[in-house]
Amino acid sequence: PNRIKKRKKKDQQETNFDSSLGIFANPKKRTKTVDQSPAKKLAETPKQQQQKAPNEAAAKTPVPTVPSFRALNLPIATFSTEDGTVQAVDPTPPPTVESQYPIPKSTPEGRKWQNAVLATRANPKYASVFDYDKCKTADIDAKITHTDWIKARPYGSWCASHPHAIAIDCEMCETTCPETGAVDHKALCRLSVVNACNPSEVLIDTLVKPSWPVTDYRTRINGIKKENLDIVEFTLKHAQEFLMALCSDETVIIGHALHNDFFAMKMEHHCNVDSALLFSCKDAPDATCSLKDLARTVMKKEMPNIHCSTNDARTTLLCIEDGYLKTGGKPELVERTVKPNRRPDTDLFVHRIPKGCKPDHIKNMFLAYTSIIPEEVPDLEYKGDTGKVNVTFASRAHANLAFSTLEGEAKEDKGGRMQKRIYLRNGDYCYIRKMTLGKKRPSVSNDVVEGKGKEGPTSSKEAETPTV
Repeated sequence: PNRIKKRKKKDQQETNFDSSLGIFANPKKRTKTVDQSPAKKLAETPKQQQQKAPNEAAAKTPVPTVPSFRALNLPIATFSTEDGTVQAVDPTPPPTVESQYPIPKSTPEGRKWQNAVLATRANPKYASVFDYDKCKTADIDAKITHTDWIKARPYGSWCASHPHAIAIDCEMCETTCPETGAVDHKALCRLSVVNACNPSEVLIDTLVKPSWPVTDYRTRINGIKKENLDIVEFTLKHAQEFLMALCSDETVIIGHALHNDFFAMKMEHHCNVDSALLFSCKDAPDATCSLKDLARTVMKKEMPNIHCSTNDARTTLLCIEDGYLKTGGKPELVERTVKPNRRPDTDLFVHRIPKGCKPDHIKNMFLAYTSIIPEEVPDLEYKGDTGKVNVTFASRAHANLAFSTLEGEAKEDKGGRMQKRIYLRNGDYCYIRKMTLGKKRPSVSNDVVEGKGKEGPTSSKEAETPTV
């Protein structure tokens, strides 16, 4: 009888899970009243409805018999958010240099980019970020095997009239296999290719229908919604067919953080010019600059918040033309954007997060557990099977209140920062850590009212009571 009661109780708990929390367990019912002196609790927000794309198999396309990318009859699905201004730049061809990988040496157009290709490969990060074998293995481990990888053919007369340098950018979404539950965090959903010799010429710009149902469109980043992809017939197979017809192994492919685009397209290529590896940040030489900061530094241009892949491809091309080629390979250091009022003490660091968690799950978890809504939860950064993210709150007091309200004992990590365990539905856990050093404080109220901390007395702005 006891075993039956326990089973019924467990079944009831599983059916009562709040889907808006994703991987996180439902918050415990509090027996004690949490000190609300710093702020009034937030009202519960409506649950966000999950959108599921229809389960449609990817269209099969025959291998082209004639390698002419302009003659392909593909089901292009046009899409636009915002385009950038384009200006042509005069070429300055660098000398020929030998390399272990194919280099662009057969055409003047390709030779123009030769030094930039070699400089990209010379970056110490290149071997790790462009580790195609590791990515292919990761695909197999994650059961992402519905599409084969491609590799461009050797240069020859078949591509002599093609553009020999292109700028490329892709948009990605998250998809999930309905049968195995495998998750693809970099499923291609838009492809844009621009002619590097004539940036106003768009060789292709199309939405791409993922093979699996979409579980996160990332509309906040790419502007693409469910209704935009529902009617699309162009698939990853079509994208690969186009790239195989256009590119040789000497085609220079230009972009920002290009490895993400190649992983989404399932394409292995080494004639690459990557602005993320050619430019360095002024205040952090080892950090990777954002395209937004690069465009602001080199072109004095503001990038839109919603990504447009054609605009991003053109902007990257012109930044490298002006900021790298014209400076003889000695680019200006990129000034990184500092967000207004952004301080480490307004953030909480969430780590050891298993795959499948989304920014909305973390935001809803903080709301359900602490009644405080974070100001920003960016996309999670995954390495291996776990991920991490910095969650930003409106103020230091909001972050401290959220941390102190979380259930569980706060303990110091190896670096001396306080952190708590947050348990998941499956019994596993992740960590939520404060970003500032210091001993555990008795309460948020003392921290705010007295204004005492390791950094010294808090300013009047920092000591404000959180408003909700």
